[in-house]
Amino acid sequence: MSDFEDRPISRFSINGPALWEGCILASCVNAVMLPEYPFILTEHEWSGGIYVTRGSGGAQGALVFDENHNLILGMFRDFGSERSELVVSDEYAAFHYAGAPEETREMAEALSILFEAGDRELPFVTAGFWGEDGAVFSHDSQEEWLLHGGDILTSQMMPFEEAMEYYRIQGSMDSRRMEIAERIWRERIKSREGETAVTKEEAEILASTGPYNMGVCEELFGRFGVVFE
Repeated sequence: MSDFEDRPISRFSINGPALWEGCILASCVNAVMLPEYPFILTEHEWSGGIYVTRGSGGAQGALVFDENHNLILGMFRDFGSERSELVVSDEYAAFHYAGAPEETREMAEALSILFEAGDRELPFVTAGFWGEDGAVFSHDSQEEWLLHGGDILTSQMMPFEEAMEYYRIQGSMDSRRMEIAERIWRERIKSREGETAVTKEEAEILASTGPYNMGVCEELFGRFGVVFE
C-alpha cells in the first residue's frame, strides 16, 4: 500500500458536473443555516474552482473543478483510515496522483498544504483521484476511495430529492429555508458563470434566525457566486 505507482489505475463512475452541482447544493444549505448556526462556517468553502468540505474528527475533502465544472483532482483525509499509519513521508500524498498529467500532479502538490497535520506538518492524505477528459481515475477502487476518505462526499453525490431530505433531517431545516436553498441552487447551477441573488425577503427570513451573523452569511454565499440584493 505504500507505493501507489505499482497499483493499477481504476476509473470511477463519477460525473464531475453533477458532483459540482451537489457541492453547490451543500453550500447553499450550509449558507442558509449559517445565521442560526455560525459554527458550521467552515464545513463548506469555495475559492474559485476549489471546493473544500470538512467533517467530524478532522475529516476533509478538497475538489478542484475546471471552468466547465469537470473534475481536475480530489484530495481526501480520514484520520480513522487504516492508512493513517502510512502518512509518514513527504512523498506519500504524491503517490495518489502517480500517472496523472504533470500539471495535475503539480496542482496536487500545491493543494496538499491544506492537508498538513502533525508535528512534522506533512500532508495527511489518505485518498485521491484525478480527472482527464471528463473521466475520473484513481489508484484506488471506488469502494476503497469511499473507505479511506471519499465518504465525506456522500451527500454531495446523492440525487437532489434524497440530498434535500438528508439535509432537512440532519440540519433540522424548516420549509422556508429549504425553499430558499433550493431556489438559489437551481438558479446558481443554471447561471453557471453568472451570479444569483438572495432577495431582500429571503435575507430577512435568514436574518430572523441570527441577525448578527448575516455578514459572514453574505460572505459565504459570495464565494460561490451568490450575492445579496
